[in-house]
Amino acid sequence: MAFRNWYHVLLATGVIAVAAELAAGATTPPPGLTSSCRLLPGDAHWPSLHDWQDLNKTVDGRLIETIPRESVCHDAPYGRYDAEACTELQKAFDFPKLARMEVPGEFMDMSFKNYSCDAFAPRSAPCGLGNHASFVIDVSEERDAAVKDVQAALEFVRRHNIRLVVKNTGHDYLGRSTGTGALSLWTHHLKSASFIPAYNSSDYKGPALNIGAGVQGFEAYAAANATGHRIVGGSCPTVGIAGGYSQGGGHSILASRHGLGSDNVLEWEVVKVSDGQHVVATSDNEHADLYWALSGGGPGNYAVVLSMTARVHRDSGVIGGGTLAFNDSRVGNAAFWDAVGAFQALLPDFAEGGGSGGGNSFVYGLTETTFSAWTVTIPDTTPEDTERLMKPLLDDLTRRGIDYEYRPHVSHSFLEHFGRALGPLPEGIIENSGFMASRMIPQAVLSDPQANARVTAALRNISRLPSYSIACQSISVGHQPHPDNAVLPAWRDAALICLPKGAWDPRAPAADMARRQVEGVTEVQAVLDAATGPSGGVYMNEVSYLLPDWRAAMYGANYDRLLAVKRKYDPESVLYVLDGVGSDAWVEAADKRLCRAAS
Repeated sequence: MAFRNWYHVLLATGVIAVAAELAAGATTPPPGLTSSCRLLPGDAHWPSLHDWQDLNKTVDGRLIETIPRESVCHDAPYGRYDAEACTELQKAFDFPKLARMEVPGEFMDMSFKNYSCDAFAPRSAPCGLGNHASFVIDVSEERDAAVKDVQAALEFVRRHNIRLVVKNTGHDYLGRSTGTGALSLWTHHLKSASFIPAYNSSDYKGPALNIGAGVQGFEAYAAANATGHRIVGGSCPTVGIAGGYSQGGGHSILASRHGLGSDNVLEWEVVKVSDGQHVVATSDNEHADLYWALSGGGPGNYAVVLSMTARVHRDSGVIGGGTLAFNDSRVGNAAFWDAVGAFQALLPDFAEGGGSGGGNSFVYGLTETTFSAWTVTIPDTTPEDTERLMKPLLDDLTRRGIDYEYRPHVSHSFLEHFGRALGPLPEGIIENSGFMASRMIPQAVLSDPQANARVTAALRNISRLPSYSIACQSISVGHQPHPDNAVLPAWRDAALICLPKGAWDPRAPAADMARRQVEGVTEVQAVLDAATGPSGGVYMNEVSYLLPDWRAAMYGANYDRLLAVKRKYDPESVLYVLDGVGSDAWVEAADKRLCRAAS
């Protein structure tokens, strides 16, 4: 908290180091949101120092000037060189809590840093804001004050014609939680969690949990566990549950049993962008269209979310689990990949089986020569059921002459299972920097020998690319009951989602990383798309921002309906996110200025 308070002290005393001093102190009214372009620091109408100080008073001293975390590695213009701090940051660059989540204005995706302030560049290199938001409002954890903070931000950006973005953790592969010249709403400290024993609506009657917008997976899992329940959340425990995760779909090791993150949402507590009203959107009230869009239609784009109420599920029995690993050392690479394809063809039956109605999942990684399952998840089972479900998979490996290592285990709560499989909490095992691709693979593709062979060949080819790894998760959510929502329809037919990831090398030349970004679309995403055919789709939270057909791939048949909701609740496009619904009405100029596209 000391680091956070240091920023508050800077602003409270009026010592705004760089950004506000770029203001020209214009006395004429700014152009407002009807202008063709948003303003940037240095423009004649950029808010003056006095304007920012007034906003700081309005939000009770919670306005923070953004200073890049990498400033500790440089001298100017934002630099605050500290050799020890710089070394620690270099070590932690891929660990979100240390480098980004707890730091205002910071964000995860290294490609959006665009080397404007690089921890691995020489001390003498300049350190600028780049894509960082200029200022941040640390939204109050007290609810009434939080509403006023958001309302103040909405009024300020309208009056001064600047960008507004929303950040919780900054855990995002598309740079949606930042923007050049923006004012950022940092919802990370909205950490409330309230158990509702008997939620009652037309769609659902049962236990629920209301969580603030800043609650992360590991916190939500612990809060649900304290009441004897489990809640659907991501495999990365530091992801904000109510943020991009549930607003973008949200796959989970519990999804085959309980549905996607979006499927479990009962209410969204928001501040409307159009008029600043504080409302709750449900599937059956006057804001049902907003509820529908927020539940799977993409994050940060329709309203400012303060909290979410979601179903929780009784942790009523043991959870079977385990790890499984094999490689090509005994049978050769071709036979190894044949075994991978056969294994994946068996996954739909595995997901649907079990002693309590199915809902099982595998999460595994692939390299060119190895298969490694980080976790098997079989909820509410018995040891006998677990053995029965695993038997076809293991027997097939034995028939193929493949040596494997299988280690089963049993947990007595989801929290225990998650910590064992994907922990240790709170950080987890998943690194965050890199280049993502994704593809949902329908059950019909896995069941067709020829189509399955194409998918297997695609994965094999991707595994041969330097610095690429592949993670896959079995999934079955087509049968799950849920309110009408904007989840991409391809999720309902998917039996598997695969997520190739290219590593980010912070010491490599920028041109090399730019080539790798393009490679992620042309040699990875395109290969997967071709192998699965038109029936697949992508996960909007784990894909490249360079995806050319993002409207169809991320939103599908829902796009036009989502665009209508966007225009209703945010007619001035106060909120803009890259590859979000309606974002094609805007372009970023060379200086990252956001301007309306020519009609």
